[in-house]
Amino acid sequence: MVYQPIPYLNKLQELRKELHQYPEYSGREKKTASKLLSFCSDFQPDVVIEKLGGNGFALVFEGDNDGKTVLIRAEMDALPIDEVIDIPHKSKNKDLSHKCGHDGHMAILCGVASLLHEQRQRAGRVVLLFQPAEETGKGAEAVLKDPKFQGIVPDYVFALHNLPGFPAGSVVVRYDLFAYASLGIFIRLKGESSHAASSEHGISPLPAMMELLETLPELPRNIPDLHKNTLLTITYSRLGHFAFGISPGNAELAATMRSELDGDIEKLKTAIVPVVREIGSRYMLDTIIQWHDPFNATVNSPEAVTMIRSAARKVELPFIELREPFRWSEDFGSFTAKFPGAIFGLGAGEHHSDLHTPHYDFPDEIIAPGIQLFHEIIKQINR
Repeated sequence: MVYQPIPYLNKLQELRKELHQYPEYSGREKKTASKLLSFCSDFQPDVVIEKLGGNGFALVFEGDNDGKTVLIRAEMDALPIDEVIDIPHKSKNKDLSHKCGHDGHMAILCGVASLLHEQRQRAGRVVLLFQPAEETGKGAEAVLKDPKFQGIVPDYVFALHNLPGFPAGSVVVRYDLFAYASLGIFIRLKGESSHAASSEHGISPLPAMMELLETLPELPRNIPDLHKNTLLTITYSRLGHFAFGISPGNAELAATMRSELDGDIEKLKTAIVPVVREIGSRYMLDTIIQWHDPFNATVNSPEAVTMIRSAARKVELPFIELREPFRWSEDFGSFTAKFPGAIFGLGAGEHHSDLHTPHYDFPDEIIAPGIQLFHEIIKQINR
């Protein structure tokens, strides 16, 4: 690997660990934003746009001459997962931790800011976006709809995500579809509770719940013209409360729908409602349906992927081209739906703990290659 010196690399690693210790929920990233703004103040961005899409903000670096506007995004939010590993920078917030590596992504973007300060670009404009609420699928849309974003209008958008299971520092790319679209559904079944000794006097949601648990995962196979890889997965179910004298009157369940196509998510969403209503009605239940965590499919533009590959070659990072898209979702798809751009993977290590698991921690050794790759992309666009 060929790296130019990264200013503040030790401080960036320390920052990453500080962010890790104080994670914040999606939409509540106020202290995270304050810490990042304070850290980046020494890098003297030309413009700072605060409270963007909520708790997000953007640092804008202007070149000496006109050129393209390049936006690079990092996420700020953490996950509701209790940290079980014993590390010096262990999360101080119970049931909340950076188990997706957003702490590392933020450190990388701060590193890009340090390079732009040390080596002002000759032309164009760079926008470093620290985005809130990625994990819920709401942050990107909130930023895009914010009137303060209207003055940015990027020519290209880029982001990365660390990827356990791939060699550390490797660049993982894919033309066209990179990650699936998804949508969550929450269903509440409301009947009437009764004494457990006379359950016939109540209206139990149990039969309807059992039927839904069996029927919903099969639904994608029964809808014509859906992509073959469209799937529905049950993620949560609950019936009543821990008790021995009550026949429960309420139940709830949740599921995630995933597909390669945004349109197939809409088809599945349309089809699922009458199924839930019919089953609920048959068992004399009231049904409540809510939708959560909407994610567009993340589709990369060929031009942007080619830029990433070229930059990886320049800094001598190995790159891997995916055959199949990832089944997980990324709200960066809201950006690539509007602007040319791409998200790529940065290998976190072939044997590194998986994302969204209690044992995961971002590997600091990939901060430098992430910074270097983004900086090279910027230089290639505005030479």
